[in-house]
Amino acid sequence: MKILHLCLDAPFNDDWGYQDNLLPKYQKKLGHSVTIITTNTIQENGIIKKVDCARYFLNNGIEIIRLDYKTVGFYPFKKLKKKFDIYPLIIELKPDYIFSHGLLNYSFYQVIRYKKKVHDCILIQDNHLDENIGFKVHNIKDFVIRGYYRHLNRYTQKYVTKVYGVTPWRKTYAEKYFKISPQKTDVLIMGADDENIDFENKIKIKNTIREQYGVTQNDFLIVTGGKIDQKKNIDLLIDACGNQNNVKLLIFGSIIDEMKTDFSKKINKYSNIIYVGWVNSEKVYDYFFSADLVFFPGQHSVLWEQACASKVPCVFKRWKGMTHVNNGGNADFLNDISIQSITDKIQELRFTDKYFHMKEIANSSATDVYLYSNIARKSLECVEWNEKKYFE
Repeated sequence: MKILHLCLDAPFNDDWGYQDNLLPKYQKKLGHSVTIITTNTIQENGIIKKVDCARYFLNNGIEIIRLDYKTVGFYPFKKLKKKFDIYPLIIELKPDYIFSHGLLNYSFYQVIRYKKKVHDCILIQDNHLDENIGFKVHNIKDFVIRGYYRHLNRYTQKYVTKVYGVTPWRKTYAEKYFKISPQKTDVLIMGADDENIDFENKIKIKNTIREQYGVTQNDFLIVTGGKIDQKKNIDLLIDACGNQNNVKLLIFGSIIDEMKTDFSKKINKYSNIIYVGWVNSEKVYDYFFSADLVFFPGQHSVLWEQACASKVPCVFKRWKGMTHVNNGGNADFLNDISIQSITDKIQELRFTDKYFHMKEIANSSATDVYLYSNIARKSLECVEWNEKKYFE
């Protein structure tokens, strides 16, 4: 089957491990022909940088087509209508299945034009916005923008087969903000790259990291990390762990500038806090392996699903519509985040019967749903195609 991904709303780095990269990668592994049409921008050290428009193949056989855009309309709404000239490419590629990442792109009208010509083509979209990071209506400009996007999606949805939210919360947001029918929505979670998780050497990796940082088998090692800012509540987790015997906390990741001084003082206050700095995305799973418990007391990031995929017990701050990270008992939640509530949760789980039950579930097939090999299969579940037609 010929699959086309449209990644037109953000910079695209060929070697990243985001959904835009991994979903096509594992669809390719399933035997399909995969092409990605994307922008001529990448991100380097947090800065968006333009690159040449180009057409080339990655080592895994996925074709990348990079395009520039032109704006249509007038200020202050000009940015709403970034037009990529994709229709000639779609006609050339003749895709059977088009996955458009995001619900905000004006160029999707060209996809509908193709759908009208090729009725059998399956159109899929996803949504990465939610109430926390999505649009809010504060003034007349916000009201007009919301109206525009609702109009765009109202027109296109009769041609679209499925709209996925990457979390249950984001599925609901698509229904509420963009007025998409719940009959067309579903959840397609984010997750982990199977190839970056070395399950075969999990015990060896775990022991190596624990020995490197002086963590004994009697210590209850908690691991957390990512981009550390105020919304992640890592400072509260540090204070909760710092006051407990036989508990150690290992933190990885980068710290925003305005927190660096206070963060340094806090980790130096306690002898049982280990800060390892920034970690390559492929090595994050090794640190999860080393943990007895992974703990994220703040805002969601894709590290939540990656921790679940690593098959270790997890604790998360409870957010409405985010319970997908608990699949049968591998995870637990905290409703209210404070030093005391975190302390109590750690004591509740520190090598207790409840903890060992979570560990058993986490280490079972229940957490295979967080691997992109399985997520890719789910992304194709609505496609009714004849195997003989595409693989004859």
